[in-house]
Amino acid sequence: MKYTLILVFLISLLSCQSGKKQASEGDALPMELPDSDAELPNTDLYEPLESEMSSADENYQAGLDFINSYIESIGQLEILEFVKNSPLATEKLKSELENMLIAAWEENPKIGFLSDPLFDAQDYPPMGFELDEFDPETGYLLAKGIEWEDFKVALRVVNVDGHILVDGCGEVNIPEGKRAER
Repeated sequence: MKYTLILVFLISLLSCQSGKKQASEGDALPMELPDSDAELPNTDLYEPLESEMSSADENYQAGLDFINSYIESIGQLEILEFVKNSPLATEKLKSELENMLIAAWEENPKIGFLSDPLFDAQDYPPMGFELDEFDPETGYLLAKGIEWEDFKVALRVVNVDGHILVDGCGEVNIPEGKRAER
């Protein structure tokens, strides 16, 4: 019964999100999306991004801020709650994660996901991530674990109305060929 309630709740959240503008998979970082009247969510968890006014080479900082904030939230917020409340996540990332979670719970109601889709793994480096590689033309970055240099996670950042946001992370909105090797 409780799984049915969770599923109904997630489906209702998904239906509320229809009609919002999203960055497409082919958008390059320097391109801006068409103007949108939607405002970014405002939470007390985050400070404004210094990188929004920086050069394109420094736009990776939004990705690092996102993934490191997620690590700080573990144990306090569920993954979907974190992403939906994050001012660093695009609407596309939020809806794709929600769809992935719903599909996982429908496929296996007792377990759901066997790993964390944002880390694309079961574990994560507790000290956080730092930059390993960044391609400013595509917005893809590879973050490596602090003290776990062999642990890497792929992210993608895009420019949405002048704000650098995370459009893909781990296995969410990241094509198989761009994901970190495991």
